[in-house]
Amino acid sequence: MLRRRQINSDIEEKVLTGLIVSDKVCRDTLKLVRKDTFINPYAYVIVKWVADYYKKYKKAPSKHIQDLYNTEKNKLKEEESVFINSFLSKLSDQFESEEKFNEDYLIDKAISYFKKRALKNISEQVESCVEIDKLDEAEKALQSYRQISKDSAKFIDPFSDEEIKKFFEDESNNSNILFRMPGALGDFIGDFERSTLVGIMSPAKRGKSFLLEEIAIQAFFKKLKVVLISLEMSQFMMKRRLLRRITAQDKETKDYVYPCFDCFKNQMNTCTKSERSSRIKLRDEAGEKPSYDPEMKYIPCTACRGKKDFVPETWFTTIHRTKRTLSGTRKIAQGMRQMFRDNFRLVCYPKFSANVSDIKSDLETLEFNEDFIPDIIVIDYADILLPEDSRLTGRDRYDETWKMLGNLAFSKKCLVVSASQTNRASADKKYVTQTDVAEDWRKMAHVELMIAINQTSQEKKEGYIRVSVVAGREDEFDQKKSCVVLQNLKLGQVCLDSEIAYIIDDNKEKEKTK
Repeated sequence: MLRRRQINSDIEEKVLTGLIVSDKVCRDTLKLVRKDTFINPYAYVIVKWVADYYKKYKKAPSKHIQDLYNTEKNKLKEEESVFINSFLSKLSDQFESEEKFNEDYLIDKAISYFKKRALKNISEQVESCVEIDKLDEAEKALQSYRQISKDSAKFIDPFSDEEIKKFFEDESNNSNILFRMPGALGDFIGDFERSTLVGIMSPAKRGKSFLLEEIAIQAFFKKLKVVLISLEMSQFMMKRRLLRRITAQDKETKDYVYPCFDCFKNQMNTCTKSERSSRIKLRDEAGEKPSYDPEMKYIPCTACRGKKDFVPETWFTTIHRTKRTLSGTRKIAQGMRQMFRDNFRLVCYPKFSANVSDIKSDLETLEFNEDFIPDIIVIDYADILLPEDSRLTGRDRYDETWKMLGNLAFSKKCLVVSASQTNRASADKKYVTQTDVAEDWRKMAHVELMIAINQTSQEKKEGYIRVSVVAGREDEFDQKKSCVVLQNLKLGQVCLDSEIAYIIDDNKEKEKTK
């Protein structure tokens, strides 16, 4: 009974917090609240203040809840005042430590809890009335639940004034948008949204795990709650990767070669602009680039970047990096935690030891123990998850896994990102397309977005990948259009810079610029 009371108390505190800080939670749940909805007798006092405020101003009181308390506290009983003051003090601390939370998930939880409480209260009323033969009153009690059931119904009329108004409010507030990747890569892929499943596909050893980890890091930088799940690597290996990413350091102090953007006209010495960085030619008469030498006098130029005269190409620069140290790494990590909060969780499973159901169970434990509700779940990677049903084999097994990943995204109201290998035939292709998906093509049907990583052996030497979109549920896409992403994976730098371009080493395209 102790745990059940604790769970009820936790849910009520979360719902109260949501009502105080979120316009959307107020809009979608206040109509379901009755005087006996909350077990805590003092909670309804706060809800009444919130409801009156929302009715008048059409928004949640947020930090103004303290003003409401100061205005009303003299009317409260002593025990009410003590509880409410304590709760608001705790809430004030949360304001300082948490700027975002998963509203949609809380709304689902709140509605479920309110219905459960209503059913329990009404069942007690009905049973009591029936025992003393007050059947009319028992029927009235049942009738009162019908309104709650109607207000919380899963079916809606999408063309009603109420639902259209909700849509425009949510669209205006970008309530479904979580974040986007930095630079041109973000412009190319677009926004990542809640309740969506995103896939990454490529041949082996093209950097799927690195890109998954970078998506997790970028979400963390936006102060979102992140769960990163690896079935590929041990905790030690994952920590090494993540610490390299945040420090751009490794075990040695030395000069590292970084790829950088340049202009093809600069490399061919055909640019006549005065602002050009270099005055010498890089490529030979056959148009080939030489091997990089830090002593070269040639200087990359991006003076026209963002303008039509700029023809994207890549070259290199050298950057001196000191070795990783305990004190330096701690300092960087502490600074990140202060800036981005305690919002990152990592868990590693052995390959084929956990399925989506196991992950759901562990997420419930994380929520119960730490009140940690993720905005994004990154799983590395889907193809090595344990089958959901041991009786399923072959293609059906992979189809079921991707279905369950979509279910996880929808039920947790979060973004889920995972990856998949492509078939053997794609290993030597310049562009991965939908037809290269391995095992089961139905994966494409379950994702809102499928991203491909393209990289030839020469591009690997030059330090970049080409990211393309091979499937999208809503936006148009061109499988041959890509975004060039510069990388230094030795130091964990997955997205140094990016540029949207068609095939940047297409000789026909470059002939036009000579």
